[in-house]
Amino acid sequence: MNNALSCSLPEDLLDVSDDVEAGIPIDAITCAINRADSVLTLLEDHFESESDRPRLANHVLAAVIWDVRGTLGLIKTLTLHGDATSTPRAKTGGAQ
Repeated sequence: MNNALSCSLPEDLLDVSDDVEAGIPIDAITCAINRADSVLTLLEDHFESESDRPRLANHVLAAVIWDVRGTLGLIKTLTLHGDATSTPRAKTGGAQ
């Protein structure tokens, strides 16, 4: 087995498809932000809840944090794609 692949995270292996339009994929970025926010809201509820519910196990809490880190990695990939495929204003002479 390839050692590099055995220790990889999903966001390390996934990339924006070559047939995607140039520019900033704002819908995909917004979706990823909303997913991370939802996971963090669940985590927040876990700590702020005053009920007698049992606490989540440490490995579950770690997985929640890891999920948000992965989502941030996906957001980074999407923004880098947007940056790399957008025409800089300085080159086009556009002013704002």
